[in-house]
Amino acid sequence: MKRPLFSIIIPTLNEEKFLPNLLASLSTQSDKNFEVVVVDGSSRDKTVAMARRFMKIVPHLSLEVVKKPSLPLQRNAGAFKARGEWLVFVDADSVFLPYFIQRAHEFIKTHHPMVFTTWFRPDSENSKDAVYTLFANIYTEATVLFKKPLTPGPLSIVHRSAFERVGGYDEEHAFNEDADFGLRLFKQGIHLAILRETLCIWSLRRFRKEGTLKVINQYILGVLPIVFLNTSLKRMPGYVMGGHVYKKKATRRSNLRTYERKIKALLREFFA
Repeated sequence: MKRPLFSIIIPTLNEEKFLPNLLASLSTQSDKNFEVVVVDGSSRDKTVAMARRFMKIVPHLSLEVVKKPSLPLQRNAGAFKARGEWLVFVDADSVFLPYFIQRAHEFIKTHHPMVFTTWFRPDSENSKDAVYTLFANIYTEATVLFKKPLTPGPLSIVHRSAFERVGGYDEEHAFNEDADFGLRLFKQGIHLAILRETLCIWSLRRFRKEGTLKVINQYILGVLPIVFLNTSLKRMPGYVMGGHVYKKKATRRSNLRTYERKIKALLREFFA
């Protein structure tokens, strides 16, 4: 195969239930000018086996396994292995509509971005999920408007030259690596563009698994340093990457104690 236009980079950790949906959506793309790089963080389930099974279905799919599970590390490893001009970083629980690659290609030709994302739709017909997704789309628009753009974790498309100019993702970030990446691109004069079509399905499993209030609280606490200090947190207490299959059940604490613990952790992050 000649050099593909797009490299779809998928970091995985215990994603046997979700990865097949994403890979199946890639197998039905109307535009085939892409490769797929799955970078697994040493999953303990059948994620790797699922990826290998799809090698016969998805053309030009390769697999890399790293010892340490880490979103920024796995994304960087995928970018190093990728051959495409454009790097498409997507979460393993996202799903593409069949014309995603085609519309992304057309957007590049007409708007000439260096980094962009799309609008999202929820992975259910639940009205609450629709509201959460609407707010997520509005929030992404607001980060651009107020000149503090992130590069959304569920889906970001960046030109290889822009990725290399900022040195990729900061591997010290265990949280908000997407916000840090977007801020560093912006400081280099590379502004986030938005393809205003719903081309990607966003999974709200974290809301369902961990509870809406907890997830929204994490997002709010993560936004504060971006707004007031123009920097992003590197860690968030209670945030776990991956399929959540092996996450131990947390002991119950009062809301007050939980909030106090998070505030102390954030203060250590600020003043370390």
